Amino acid sequence: MKPTRKIGRSHRSLRAIQPSAKTEQPVQLESSLERDFCCLLEFDSDVVKYVEQPVIIKYLLQGRTRRYTPDFLIHYKNAKASVLAEIKYQADLQANHLELRPKFEAAEEYAAAQGWKFCIYTEAEIRTAYLKNVKFLLHFRNFQIISHEEQVQKLLAKLDDLGKSTPMEVLAQNFSNNNNGAKTLELLWCLVEKGFIGCNLLQPLTMQSDIWRIDGVLSVSKHGQD
Repeated sequence: MKPTRKIGRSHRSLRAIQPSAKTEQPVQLESSLERDFCCLLEFDSDVVKYVEQPVIIKYLLQGRTRRYTPDFLIHYKNAKASVLAEIKYQADLQANHLELRPKFEAAEEYAAAQGWKFCIYTEAEIRTAYLKNVKFLLHFRNFQIISHEEQVQKLLAKLDDLGKSTPMEVLAQNFSNNNNGAKTLELLWCLVEKGFIGCNLLQPLTMQSDIWRIDGVLSVSKHGQD
């Protein structure tokens, strides 16, 4: 599925285009809140793909046919129901609730008929400490770990020995006497992003955050080109 319409120009439009690893083409965005939401989708390993402006929903209001286009359609793996999503600032919802209500009711009916869910996301759900962590970790998504296999295995072995640790402790124990500390820290955050090192992403990430080794075999050659 491709977008049903292009993003038009308006006084509220961000008019941003963002590259994506999960869509057929770069994503067109209307607001910074949509951009932040896309960061969450890109990071979420359960999200297979998504498309912006996915469908046009027709509904009757006061005897006239109206049209409504939700912001995203999100497809998940493991047979989880797809989500038709609307991204709105809380102030917009409050100021325009009478206008928006019939649109959202039509979207709920349409989504249910497709076996989907319809959900509304605001800055309350999107702009959290989790989002800040996601944005930070996405910077390491394309880090080439294939050329640092020995250092990666050393780092993971140290975590196996320590159990629960912190980035500060890992660096202090393994790399305090050489110049590889900065590179190792990049590798560490890269492995967090790829899901081989665990941490609590609901709390701000710092050098004192708890981290731990997640069970599983890391193939450096497989992930080196991600």
